[in-house]
Amino acid sequence: MWKQLIYGRSVAEQLDKLVLYGMNRQVPASLETSYHVAPQLDTVLAQTQVNRKETAVYALSSPGEHAVWLDSPLGPLRCRVRVRPAVDPKAPLLIYHPGFNELPYTSSWGRIFSGNVLFPFHTICIQAPYHEKWGEPLTKGFASVAGIYQIFAGSLRIMQVMQDLFEREGAAYTVLAGISWGGITSMLREGMFQRSQAVITMLSSPRLSLAMQGIADMFARETAVSREEMQSLLDFTPYYEQCSPDKLFPLLGEYDMFFPMDKHATVFAERPLTTVTGGHITTMWQAPILREHIMRVMRQQPSLS
Repeated sequence: MWKQLIYGRSVAEQLDKLVLYGMNRQVPASLETSYHVAPQLDTVLAQTQVNRKETAVYALSSPGEHAVWLDSPLGPLRCRVRVRPAVDPKAPLLIYHPGFNELPYTSSWGRIFSGNVLFPFHTICIQAPYHEKWGEPLTKGFASVAGIYQIFAGSLRIMQVMQDLFEREGAAYTVLAGISWGGITSMLREGMFQRSQAVITMLSSPRLSLAMQGIADMFARETAVSREEMQSLLDFTPYYEQCSPDKLFPLLGEYDMFFPMDKHATVFAERPLTTVTGGHITTMWQAPILREHIMRVMRQQPSLS
């Protein structure tokens, strides 16, 4: 048993490191020079809107995949949503946001909500900006801090439109769920607007700057900015602290090298933190664990209890 546990941890950590190594090599050099001229996240969000002339907003609640066009300070962006409505129009809405560089964007969502099971809530999956082609989240999104903000801002606007649409059509309430980058996005949405019944963050933390610095340290890549400068732009703890403690349900992996528990667990303080014996990548592929975490939270909500 002891040897199996150590072997499992070794594989989980090495797989995380392998993926992080590839991502680290793709980070554009331009990111380093962009910290000094970075806009505010709120500014990018204010300048990002759904283009309602190009987007058939009225049809976004129907089953299947739909294009969503965004006007943004970095130009027009095409994203997508995948929609699986519940039988009852008054059922709750669960907005799921996948991880960074997850292609297809429905990969983890499809595994979690797989098969012909009829879940007692509407569920939709958000495609973030720059997530149409492999590598573009890094080569385009991480070309600057503004690009990082644009990924978040685009998703936040799509989440807003989908929540407004479903609740206008009768959805009882909205729950946000996201894995890795999607967990940060879900937390940002609630921290900014406080419109969710619950927020389920998996394998993530609001301290993106700490995660990025940890990855740079792992591969001895020097950064052109101080930890303090990076923290001021990419630590989203102030938004996280606007989330009501009883609405947040985080899950972390004990062997996760993306968001190591020894550095990120403390941020959750009084929140009911769930931990699993897996790494970042290995846990992402264990759909039953993620599904059970989501369903456990959903069963605690009013109409699913």
